[in-house]
Amino acid sequence: MTERESLIRLRGARRYYEMEAETVHALDGLDLDLYKGEFVTIIGASGSGKSTLLHVLGLLDTLSEGEMTLAGQRIDGIPDDELSGIRNRSVGMVFQQFNLLNDLSVLENIALPLAYQGVPRKERQAIATEQAKRVGLGERLHHTPRELSGGQTQRVAIARALAVNPEVIMADEPTGALDSSTGKEIMELFIELHREGKTIFMVTHDSKLALMGSRTITISDGNILNDETRTPPKLSENSNALKPGKGALLWSDLLRIGVREGLLAHKLRTALTMLGVIIGVASVIAMSSFSEGSKKKQADQIRALGVNLVKIIDKKYDGETLGNARIRGSLGLTREDAHILKESLSGIQAMSMLRETDMNVLFGQSSLPDNLTIYGVEGDYQQVNNLTLSVGRWFGDYEATSLKRVVVVGAGIAKHLKRNGVKKIIGQELLIGGQVYSIIGSLTNRNVDTQELEIKQSGDSNYALIMPLSTMEQRTRYHSLRSPLDEIQLQMQEEDLIFEAGKNIRRILGGRHRGVGDFELFIPLDILKAKQQAQKLLDVLSLSICAISLLVGGIGIMNIMLASVSERMKEIGIRRAIGARRSDIRRQFLCESILISFAGSIVGLGCAAVVVIILCHMLELPIVFSPILIMVSMVLALATGVVFGFFPAKHAAEHNVIEVLRNE
Repeated sequence: MTERESLIRLRGARRYYEMEAETVHALDGLDLDLYKGEFVTIIGASGSGKSTLLHVLGLLDTLSEGEMTLAGQRIDGIPDDELSGIRNRSVGMVFQQFNLLNDLSVLENIALPLAYQGVPRKERQAIATEQAKRVGLGERLHHTPRELSGGQTQRVAIARALAVNPEVIMADEPTGALDSSTGKEIMELFIELHREGKTIFMVTHDSKLALMGSRTITISDGNILNDETRTPPKLSENSNALKPGKGALLWSDLLRIGVREGLLAHKLRTALTMLGVIIGVASVIAMSSFSEGSKKKQADQIRALGVNLVKIIDKKYDGETLGNARIRGSLGLTREDAHILKESLSGIQAMSMLRETDMNVLFGQSSLPDNLTIYGVEGDYQQVNNLTLSVGRWFGDYEATSLKRVVVVGAGIAKHLKRNGVKKIIGQELLIGGQVYSIIGSLTNRNVDTQELEIKQSGDSNYALIMPLSTMEQRTRYHSLRSPLDEIQLQMQEEDLIFEAGKNIRRILGGRHRGVGDFELFIPLDILKAKQQAQKLLDVLSLSICAISLLVGGIGIMNIMLASVSERMKEIGIRRAIGARRSDIRRQFLCESILISFAGSIVGLGCAAVVVIILCHMLELPIVFSPILIMVSMVLALATGVVFGFFPAKHAAEHNVIEVLRNE
């Protein structure tokens, strides 16, 4: 190069601030050229504009008017994020008040600018360790700034500035907060860095320190009074060049910042903030689990009764209503009805008939439970009702035609007999209506709550005494006009056939009963669908509670995040000063709000699991978790963090860097 090329060039530079009704001109139209390899000291009285000039040169502030070029490139009009990238890679700032993050270690503070370049953690720690040793802090890497002396703290700030290998180091009163001895050590360090080829621009109020540079600029009222060059810089064979910022804060670093500074910095406040999210997620998961558990219990009970089952139930008319029905020509439910239906309908795989009676039952001198029911059955009753035997056998055609006095007992009755000292159920004798009946079989226990299912004419099989229908008819007395059968049960081959069968049954029996509506149709599958439809209201309710809780939680997150932004303005200013882009700050605070929501959703999920397990055990409900609703609640929680965290994150990123640092 035959002539020097400006590293930084100012023309007509003006910077003014509106202070209430007054306009303060910090820079008032000055022209300046700064060159690579210089050690420039800028001196002036307090309020002369020297710090403002350094802030403009360091890209922390922008000109109100005028032109500025950096390495030949005009920077006015460059987007803020791009300026932040240039500041991060080309400018190393050293402040009078150090501006370190007190919760980070020496190593982490030095490595921080590299994080905003996207440098992996191990690599930047190695660079930070090298720079710490260079400034004499190799033994203090894991101490925090609070544990260091003033000189050591300033050395950390210098090492942080050097970590990115900047084009220029800019120091704002670097010895102003130090005693004279420590200040001398810091100046010697700057002189050594200059000898190594670093370009240094330093603001100072001390005329003696100003003479230690290669060039001194005196400024007053925003204008240059004197510009003295004592030692010209060596000409460089390489032209000045900016190092544009293309890196970005890694997701791993975002998460680390979010956990450390978002979740763990104020644990109690974070827990209270998460409460709305916890309640919302826990409520939707718990209530949906209760709903699904109830649905499953009902479905299991219906399946136990027979999902493909159609029951025709006698209405049991009495008195004048019964007499009128018989006069009109209806005989009630009869065997003939059952056989005609079996022959007329397609898709029937099993059929049974049932009649119920009420008689006194004794075992020895003791009575059996009051809630037992006596059935006389014929046909495929065991198959139709999905009954299995724990011991013994079912009665067959021989017992039916011979009118044998035999019964099969439910599991509840068998259990009652065992409590009364009976070891072997089969062969025991019961006195039913004054006649002796032998027990030939015992049913397996079956958990079916027919009251909950609202199933008419279907008692609990656990407390049933079942005998052949022919035996009951011959050995019991009943009203002569009563229907011969209380129930006809048809089991269809497929669920899809049930509804068509129902229409045909009404048509056939309507004709046979001369239009008398003395029967009703009952389909367990209909009951199941109706109840599960009703359960959807509970699902909607749970989602509504979740939405309201998440709304409250979201407002809490926004409130706390705004408070956090106000409390951490200095931190925001420091991060921006060393090169964090506005998008980095937005991502940081947004990540913190999302982490609060995510942690709340995890805690809510855990609380819901505990509540569901305990209450389902107490209520005897199956434990069922809906993966879809769990995912929905988690997604809603994360969405809450995004929606309600966006405004605080945006608010944090929009602050002017130098105003934040000046106010702090």
